[in-house]
Amino acid sequence: MTLSSVNSLQHKKNGFSLVEMAVVLVIFGLVIGGMVGPIKLQLEVMKLRDTKKTIELTTQTLVGYALRNGRLPCPDTDNDGAENRNGLSCSNASGLVPYATLGITAIDAWKQTLSYHVDTRFADSNDGSGCPDADTPGISFEICSNGNIRILDASGGSDIASDIPAVVISHGKNWASGGDNDEQENRDNDANFVDKNHINQGYDDLVGWVNINQLISALVNAGQLP
Repeated sequence: MTLSSVNSLQHKKNGFSLVEMAVVLVIFGLVIGGMVGPIKLQLEVMKLRDTKKTIELTTQTLVGYALRNGRLPCPDTDNDGAENRNGLSCSNASGLVPYATLGITAIDAWKQTLSYHVDTRFADSNDGSGCPDADTPGISFEICSNGNIRILDASGGSDIASDIPAVVISHGKNWASGGDNDEQENRDNDANFVDKNHINQGYDDLVGWVNINQLISALVNAGQLP
């Protein structure tokens, strides 16, 4: 065996050649690249799940607030976490969840405070809401009250729910910038909102609401409404 043959054999024993290293790096890159997509999808699913939980907790807390105060809170319109009122009424029907007033952290997975819209008849300090039932002192709505908010399956579409007194929205990853007509419906400050599959055509909003029957039942069960 010649000296050059011995050196070649020794190099092979000592480690990888440049070609072998290149092949390993290519394989490693492919493996890592293949993992990135599933990991990003899993992270997105986690964010959606966590935000849904936050919305659910927020709507439950809104009902609890009504039990304690006889009304729903007004929206936060100046970003300080507190509800904004103008005398006996709300300053605006739309704004952000008044998290400081409610004593919760109403922040979605994208670090944004949830939006909030309320039928102001359920949040003012006037007794009753104008329907035929007798007004109950200290309660801003009655057994016969219905909210003016509609939840649709698309902008201009069919009702998913109606007579809603309050709605809570996360505008998703794009946070109210751009979006299609369905996302625009959720930020135009009227009483119509869209709830649909967030994967559908780029729509990524998440919507939750206070059910009128659950709200009324909670106050009836607590003896606050007859």
